[in-house]
Amino acid sequence: MLGVMTLLLLGMAGAEETGKDLVLIRAGETRAWFYMDAAEVTVAAFRAFDPDFAPEYFKDSNMPATGISFIQAQAYCRAANKRLPTSKEWQLACQGPGRLQYPYGNLYDPTKARVGRKAWTDGPKAVRSYTPNEFGLYDLTGNVWEWVDNGEATGEKRYIHGGAWTDGPRRTRCGVRLKKSPEIAAINYGFRCARSLTEADRVRLAEREAEAMRKAQAAGSAERARRAARVAAEEAEIAARARQALEAEAAAKRAKAAEAARKAEAFSRKTAGMVPVGLREAFYVDRHEVTVADFQAFDPSYRPGEFARGRRMPATDISFEQAVAYCRSLGKRLPTPEEWKTACRGEKSGEYSYGSRYDASQGRTGRAWYAGADTVGTGTSNDLGVSNMVGNVWEWVDGWYDSAKTLRLLHGGSWADGKETARCAGETWAKPGTRRIDAGFRCVVDRE
Repeated sequence: MLGVMTLLLLGMAGAEETGKDLVLIRAGETRAWFYMDAAEVTVAAFRAFDPDFAPEYFKDSNMPATGISFIQAQAYCRAANKRLPTSKEWQLACQGPGRLQYPYGNLYDPTKARVGRKAWTDGPKAVRSYTPNEFGLYDLTGNVWEWVDNGEATGEKRYIHGGAWTDGPRRTRCGVRLKKSPEIAAINYGFRCARSLTEADRVRLAEREAEAMRKAQAAGSAERARRAARVAAEEAEIAARARQALEAEAAAKRAKAAEAARKAEAFSRKTAGMVPVGLREAFYVDRHEVTVADFQAFDPSYRPGEFARGRRMPATDISFEQAVAYCRSLGKRLPTPEEWKTACRGEKSGEYSYGSRYDASQGRTGRAWYAGADTVGTGTSNDLGVSNMVGNVWEWVDGWYDSAKTLRLLHGGSWADGKETARCAGETWAKPGTRRIDAGFRCVVDRE
């Protein structure tokens, strides 16, 4: 009723068939193993737990249960003597033995998962509609977002993983997750359960090894039998030590340290190549404008304008809304006007990013309109190491030009601007949906 599970191991090194729908992944210490549902919990399974459950859409019994909050998912798993998986377990299960970007490989493929749909009404598909990954798990990306439980305090936001049917290559990667309120029961939220190994599980695994040893002996292979005996003895010893190693206090300390390390590593990856700005590194800013190649990786349909034909050219013809969406997809944001000017002036606080006096040779400024922008990073960097803050292209910032909040600000001037506008305080305006051939952007990240 509650679904077939697949047994996985953190740090796995090998697999052994133990049944049609159950796979044992073995390596390291038994205490690191865990079970995970092969598929998302279905409408039929959730109704068996809660007869009053009546999804507004996608009601077929084999569809994934949708409109499920974290609280409901946690209650379901607990009633089945299971639990929600952790983020680390979920990501390992998604990546498979090959540590892939997607469950099916390293390249996005909308034919191998329920992803990239244009309308929410397309909905998910019945569970197990696509080929499982190398662990035998179905629909880990696409179909519906899945809740996980990292032991946050009651009321704190919780993570969802995997993307849903309307999400594309960015959000359906194994490593992508979002933080949401545990009370939210969105139409594209579902879940699957996990379970830690019990002592009975470990005993059963040891018995399986003993049976394997007996078969080896029956086949007349004394050497294989001796190896199996040594393995069985080692696993029995590990199982005995595991009870003490899993004491609550030690487990909590390990989990806390691992989470802190994960957060530090994630922040380091997010700010790689960026420059710290302000006292005590108040925020980080991109070293140069977002390039054509960067934006095409986010939106493959993007086609640059006439002055941005190279992959290293600044991405132009980008509206304010598109710039905001790009930065958010990376966990970043557009700078405020004050942040942009602070990053432009650097530590010396000059009128221009390169100093206190206008010098057209220090940046792409004062050119004819048809000259166009230059590749990113070609202008003189300021003392923080940030380039092209003045000239090259205007840059969107997250601020309003007018009190009615209808016009958005751009800063820094373009290649066609001179002394008065191609400076750190230089500004102009445009409607949020406007796409200008002389306007691009860069992102910032808050210090954690």
